[in-house]
Amino acid sequence: MITPWSLSSIFNGISEYRKKLNLPNPGTFEGLHKEVKATFLTNHLFDGGRADLTKVLSQHLQVTHSFSMGSTISPPMYNFGAAFIGINSFLHGTIDTEGNLTARMNYAWNANNVTKLQAHISPSPGHSMLQLEQDYQGSDYSINCKTINPSPVENTGIFILSYFQSVTQKIAFGVENVYQKPTPDIEETTRSLVAKYTGTDCIATLQWQEIGALQASYYQKISEKVDFGTELQILVASGRREAVCTVGGKFDFRAATFRGQIDTTGRISSVIEQKIAPGFSFIITGDIEHMKIWRGNSIGSIEFFNI
Repeated sequence: MITPWSLSSIFNGISEYRKKLNLPNPGTFEGLHKEVKATFLTNHLFDGGRADLTKVLSQHLQVTHSFSMGSTISPPMYNFGAAFIGINSFLHGTIDTEGNLTARMNYAWNANNVTKLQAHISPSPGHSMLQLEQDYQGSDYSINCKTINPSPVENTGIFILSYFQSVTQKIAFGVENVYQKPTPDIEETTRSLVAKYTGTDCIATLQWQEIGALQASYYQKISEKVDFGTELQILVASGRREAVCTVGGKFDFRAATFRGQIDTTGRISSVIEQKIAPGFSFIITGDIEHMKIWRGNSIGSIEFFNI
């Protein structure tokens, strides 16, 4: 018969064994491909001209004014943002000329436990969003709970639970379960399995989803100023067989940063950021899709900080 005392002994024994292994924290499930994405241009491309002006009001408060114009896919836009950076908390909000309001809040209860909230309010029906998240970082594991647009009244929402565990100094495995209920009568559950290998200057990841999607990535740090990343996405579901491979590189120079990216669809993109003076940068981007014969570029983005 197993007694509470024996269960406690087993648990303590496992805890002591894990401490002796001295396994590292594997990182977050959401940030599985973080290093590779940093070499890509996903968050750097824009169309037309853009100017960002940031003013630091105090040690904890700063405001941002963003202007964009000349885009072929969106009208001229002004965006105002404010951020508060505290010891344990972070608050950030933006609003644009179309009335879209975005808010984000992080609160760290301690070094390992963080509560996150994101909200987006849009005048367009169906575009508003609320996301609640709890993230816990253990010594050799990570747990994340997330819910998107939960509605106890309508009994709908999306609920996500993930667990990421290091098994050796370089290898970690994880699992994520997603429960979706868009209407009270419809529900769906999917699962993802991941593996991660962390070397001295390289990171390899593999993610499989039950819907028939496979994603693999590899990151290589060539030197302190040169990074390369590649990503392969394969989709085999509902009679579809698609695959896209992307390769990106990031080069840091003394007063400039260059990013380049190419994929198997024939899309080539690049971004160069020239640091003209402290707090002043000039950015030029270019993007071309050979298969669609679409070209996009920006005149430039001028960024001012602490003016």
